[in-house]
Amino acid sequence: MYIGAIDIGGSKTIAGLVNENGELLIEKQIVTEKSDCAAHFNRCAALLLEAAAEYGAPAQALEGVGVSLPGMVDHSHSVLLLAPGAGWRDFPAAEFLREALGIRALWCENDVNNCARAELRFAGAPENFLWITVSTGIGGAVVADGRVLLGCNSLAGELGHCKVEFEHPLPCPCGSRGCLEAHASGAALSRRFARLLAEDPQAAALARERGASPDAAGCAALAQAGFSPARALFDRAGGYLGQALAPVVSMLNPERVYFGGGVARSLGLLLPRMRSALGARAAESCAGVEIRATGLGYEASLLGAAALFLEQAR
Repeated sequence: MYIGAIDIGGSKTIAGLVNENGELLIEKQIVTEKSDCAAHFNRCAALLLEAAAEYGAPAQALEGVGVSLPGMVDHSHSVLLLAPGAGWRDFPAAEFLREALGIRALWCENDVNNCARAELRFAGAPENFLWITVSTGIGGAVVADGRVLLGCNSLAGELGHCKVEFEHPLPCPCGSRGCLEAHASGAALSRRFARLLAEDPQAAALARERGASPDAAGCAALAQAGFSPARALFDRAGGYLGQALAPVVSMLNPERVYFGGGVARSLGLLLPRMRSALGARAAESCAGVEIRATGLGYEASLLGAAALFLEQAR
C-alpha cells in the first residue's frame, strides 16, 4: 500500500510515500513559501507527485493522502483556520489539494495531532499521553483512551497559546501577548541567543570558536559546552514549559509526555527547570509524569499524515 504524505512546516515542507506499517519509502523537501498560500499548496501537490514518480508509483497507485498542517484546523472540513507563523487564514486545504492531485481520499489535520497519531499507531505509545512539539512554534496534542481529543472546535491541545508571562509579555504570531510560543519556542530561543551574542563579547567569541549558529541550535551547543548564559536561556524556556504543562497533566493525568521538534533534541537542557515547575505547580500525584523525546524524529509529522489517512479510511 502506498500512502501519500505531506507535512507543511513553519520553515520546510516534506512530501513522500509511506506504507501501512509506517515505513517511509521516499521523501522530498522544499522551503515553505509563506508569501502565497495557494501557490505553496500547489507546490506541495507537485512535490508529492514528483516523489511518487521518482519511487515508481504513479498518482493512481496511491491509496490516498494525509496532510499535516502548521496551525489550527477545522477537523470536520479539513480547513486551515490559522497558521500563525505563515499568516494563513481560512484556507480550504483539503479541497484545494484534492483538486490539485485528482485524489478524493485526502484528509488534513493539525501537525501535532498527527504526530500523536504516528506515536500511537507506529511507535507503541500508551493510551493516555500528551505530544508537545517545540520548534519554530509550540503545539500540543492530547490522546485519551487511545484517541486524539479534538475539542468542540478541533482546537484541543493548543498549549503554545496558553499565557505564561504577564509582567513582560512578548508579542506572539497569533496576535496575542505572553503566549508560551512567544517565550519558549525555538524562535524565541533564537531571538534571545542572537541578542546575547550581540551584547556579550565572550558569548560571541565562543560561538565563533565553536562554529555555533546564531539560533536555538547554536544556543544548545554552547549550553552543552557549559556556557552558563546559554544554559540560562534553556532554563528559562524549560520553566515556562513546566508552568504551562502543570495544569494540563494535573487535569488529564497522562502516562507520558512526548516532546518532538527541533528543540526537543535538547530536551535534557529543558528538563531540570521543567521538572521544577511541574513539582511546584502540578498536582503531587501527577507531577512525576514520564517525559521523553519522541523516537520518530523529524519524520513524526510526515508519518502522522499517513496515520491520519489510515484512521480516516478504515
